[in-house]
Amino acid sequence: MHPILLKIGSMTIYSYGFMLALGFLASIILACFLARKISIKPENILDVAMFVFIGAIIGARTFYVIFFWYEIRNPWEAFMIWNGGLIFYGGLVFGLLGLIWACKIFKISVMDMLDIATPATFLGYAIGRIGCFLNGCCYGVKCSLPWAVEFPHLLELRHPTQIYASISGFIIMGILLFLFYRRKFQGQIFALGIIFYPSYRFLIDFIRDNTRYLFGLTNAQIGSIFIIIFGLILYGIFSRRVEIK
Repeated sequence: MHPILLKIGSMTIYSYGFMLALGFLASIILACFLARKISIKPENILDVAMFVFIGAIIGARTFYVIFFWYEIRNPWEAFMIWNGGLIFYGGLVFGLLGLIWACKIFKISVMDMLDIATPATFLGYAIGRIGCFLNGCCYGVKCSLPWAVEFPHLLELRHPTQIYASISGFIIMGILLFLFYRRKFQGQIFALGIIFYPSYRFLIDFIRDNTRYLFGLTNAQIGSIFIIIFGLILYGIFSRRVEIK
């Protein structure tokens, strides 16, 4: 693993933080490109992106501290996001709130912005998960497959679930981009993203090294079931809107 990407004098650049920033930048570039398709100015994307970024970081870290409080050894560690420890669902919830707030301020269509942001988010997610791999967190259970990885602080070979997650993110992004240019109604891409992510997460958590709770499922899997249902309901509601000509 390479938790530290490089050092320049007294400045340390951490792999996790660098990949997170790179993923966010890539997301903005893709969102700006998609915005032109539905006549939203690229500068509006930059305005909204700051609200989303701040909300997502706060939410993702807050959820981590709440659900993994036993890993926080002192209060200051709650703020050390460069060491890893972000929960996607927390970032999603607070990022959405930031997006809606920004759209109201700048008078932009919330539904169109959600459809733009969804594939862009998966691009950022896919890149960010590479940061998880370099940092050595979010690993899988023990396995003996040819591509199993030895993590420095563990004795057994493990599933590189961070890489699985990254590949899944790129695949979902590709599907959503294909559908974006063929969308039938506002909110379609967003609703599909809400369905696709928890579906993937439910499956991959069977081989992630996380604590099991009800019926042998992780917190993320239990939450994923409800989010999939929510996504299906959203898709049904949005599909009744006037179709895009």
